[in-house]
Amino acid sequence: MAEEHTITLKSSDGRDFIISKNAAILSETIKAMVEEDDSSSIFPLSIVDSKTLADVVTFLNMCVDCGDDDDKKKSCDEEFMAGKDDVKDLFNHLLAANYLDVKDLQDIICKKIADMMVGKSPEWVRKAFSIENDFLPEEEEKVREEHAWAYQGPHDDN
Repeated sequence: MAEEHTITLKSSDGRDFIISKNAAILSETIKAMVEEDDSSSIFPLSIVDSKTLADVVTFLNMCVDCGDDDDKKKSCDEEFMAGKDDVKDLFNHLLAANYLDVKDLQDIICKKIADMMVGKSPEWVRKAFSIENDFLPEEEEKVREEHAWAYQGPHDDN
């Protein structure tokens, strides 16, 4: 059996992650790096910390294992996202998925964030996602009138 080709991804805090080339190139950014310099086996990812990169590597490996089977992929996505409820971590993962251009990861993180906002008041969303209310009082009143549905209860802000 042929040995699987691996590459090393180096996080912003200097930790190395060994990953199969097949899994790594599911990231369009890494794929471009590999195509540009196929002789290298270490690729620095200067804006992705080790905690986040560990999860990205896990996701990419899961994608390879799941293949193209939609049911298996859905199950893998659900398993990967289970327990990921910290907003800061989700945004770090989303930034990494965006930087690494991993569309499937971007999609499931955005869905998770959207699901977290369902049924919540605008005030809850502002607080949970650290969004500053920069409306003047008259501007906010106008928005509340134009989008009254968003301000109507009941909201489950727990």
